[in-house]
Amino acid sequence: MDKPTLSFVLPAHNEALNVASIAARLAGICKSFGSFELVFVDDGSDDDTLAAIRSLAARDPAVRFVSFTRNFGHQAALRAGLRHARGSAVIVMDCDFEHPPETVPLLVSAWQNGAKIVVTRRADKGATVSAVKSWTSRLFYRVLNTLGDIRIEPGSADFMLLDRVVVDVINALDDQDVFLRGLVRWIGFPIAAVPYVQGMRQAGDSKYTLRRMVDFAVTGIVAHSVRPLRLAIYLALSFAGIGVLLVVYSIVSFLWIHHTVAGWSSIMAVIAILGAGQFLVLGIIGEYVGRILRETRRRPIYIVAATEADDPQLNATGGDAAGRAVRMTTISAADAPPPQPGLRRPA
Repeated sequence: MDKPTLSFVLPAHNEALNVASIAARLAGICKSFGSFELVFVDDGSDDDTLAAIRSLAARDPAVRFVSFTRNFGHQAALRAGLRHARGSAVIVMDCDFEHPPETVPLLVSAWQNGAKIVVTRRADKGATVSAVKSWTSRLFYRVLNTLGDIRIEPGSADFMLLDRVVVDVINALDDQDVFLRGLVRWIGFPIAAVPYVQGMRQAGDSKYTLRRMVDFAVTGIVAHSVRPLRLAIYLALSFAGIGVLLVVYSIVSFLWIHHTVAGWSSIMAVIAILGAGQFLVLGIIGEYVGRILRETRRRPIYIVAATEADDPQLNATGGDAAGRAVRMTTISAADAPPPQPGLRRPA
């Protein structure tokens, strides 16, 4: 089959009442975008979700699906959907209507204007979001941006459009713990952001319990930062400073104040020195553990966005490597820039 223009990745866990509705809504929206496909990922549902998806697939060849043996989680479902999607662009979104389908044209427009990644940001104003969830969301992103190596805008969600180039890069990674909204920013391709107002869930209940949200937050921090491991070094330096002050205080108390119990000064000095030494050793071990963690992730050390072979100006005169080599070798010594002060031109 020909590859579609758009692929929609739709994780579904106990969403039997929403599957048909979201498929119909997306089909109506995508009429002007050419060919499309819907890739449902049944994340170990224990209701009739899989039966509803099978029924849709039997009637509509644009509907495809992946079914898990058990519930592996939302991020694993997104990874499976990306690996099965075939479109030139892939849109990942929930199928419970909290990610409004009406935002899809804005995502596609930004993609057509050159953005390789189009993310969304939830606007709390006018949204059906509780004050507690809004506050915890802001707190999560504040902590993540402080400890992490990437910056994620508050209100971001796993509702985004990814170009095929980006999808191929993500599919080539073997990370066990996936945090997609952080991973797409780590990759480094051009990003555009689209605001959206969270919609109302049409049926069923939210699957994100407090435990799942905490696990998700921990994964987001650990997957993109080793700074928590380095806290041991900072603690070691802090306790070393406190230990020095404590030693000075113990000596002063012993020599001039004379209100100390025999042996107290030496015990406090030993405790301070040993405590600082232990934290320092833990910090060194943490640094090595962090580097081992980076190695086991097997992420590429760089990602190429383009080469001279992709440059239309270089390819205009023939586009082959031989032509580029000729152009490089035709530069004469007279064309070279004069030597800078303090530097010597090689003979």
